Amino acid sequence: MTQPPSTQRPSTQRPLTQRSIPFPWPVAFLAAAALILPARQALTDLRTTDLLTRAQAEQNRLEFDASLNAVRQAAVLNPRDARVQQRLAEGARSLWYFRNTDALKTEAETAFAAAKRLSPSWPKPHYEHARMYAFRQDYARGLTLLQGAIDRDPNNAAYWLERARYLELAGQTAQARGAYDRCLTLNRNVGECRDGLEALEGRP
Repeated sequence: MTQPPSTQRPSTQRPLTQRSIPFPWPVAFLAAAALILPARQALTDLRTTDLLTRAQAEQNRLEFDASLNAVRQAAVLNPRDARVQQRLAEGARSLWYFRNTDALKTEAETAFAAAKRLSPSWPKPHYEHARMYAFRQDYARGLTLLQGAIDRDPNNAAYWLERARYLELAGQTAQARGAYDRCLTLNRNVGECRDGLEALEGRP
């Protein structure tokens, strides 16, 4: 017996094929950058530390120009490092003490400003900046700058001792006495504060 021909139509569906998934290049680039950038910064930090070590060695040999040049290289390499800017400021300040050139003064001022900007809560740049002017007997300017350090670390006896000395040298005896008192309140073991008070006894 002959079977009737099949009435089923042939399938028009396309055979299943594996869809190609595009490679996520943007994600890959971001992942690569996340690995490369820390490694690059680590290398920069290492080179910066080497330059600062060299600068200290030159300073110990009293080669102040060579020391400052090494710190300058570190600042170019790592300009957003507050500690490098602080070292640059102190190095330029030290040479300015003896050479008194406008260029060195400007370099120190600029580096102190950068250190303060990069690390706003750090009192040291304010303290060291104040010493720059106290050395030149500009105690009014020194007191203004020193206040920045005291504002950030009001319980530091050394800052109050520094303030007392500036006030005493500026002839502001009463204010100096108050600063020495504050220093001793914070730390009874600071002999310079006790000596300062004794030296002011009987003075108006």
